[in-house]
Amino acid sequence: RIISRYYKGEFASLAEETAFEKKLSDKTIRTNAKNEAEIVMFDNMVTVYRNSADVWFYVIGHHAENELILVAALTALYDALTSVLRQAPDKRALMDNFDVLLLCIDELCDGGVILETDPTTIVNRAGMKGSDGAPTGPEAAFTEQSFNNMFASAREQLARSLLK
Repeated sequence: RIISRYYKGEFASLAEETAFEKKLSDKTIRTNAKNEAEIVMFDNMVTVYRNSADVWFYVIGHHAENELILVAALTALYDALTSVLRQAPDKRALMDNFDVLLLCIDELCDGGVILETDPTTIVNRAGMKGSDGAPTGPEAAFTEQSFNNMFASAREQLARSLLK
């Protein structure tokens, strides 16, 4: 396990979480889920999962949850990580970029509520850019265009003050 996030109180202890993860892994490890997500009902929960190299990604929801939404969340996470890492996610790359992994998960889901399913938006937000890809913060303040606009405005104000 590299990371797991539980948002509802489904399990009382870490031992129960680990036992659930072991049973789920045993059930899904023999399947071929490399190209697209697979869906399975397991322990009265909808589970979607996907494999990438030596890593398995799982998104688990309540039995009444819409499977297509869970697949969209899983696909968004996988595509965002692939984009950020510039390669298919593997254990070493995820461990080396653990902060990026956490940021992508946080941008995808908050408190068990799926916030975003667009991988580009997740990557931009995790990279501290706006959702449109434009930089925010100090690096955005001093682009060439904004410098020219500030210079023109200052020149106009100086000319007006000299003409008074």
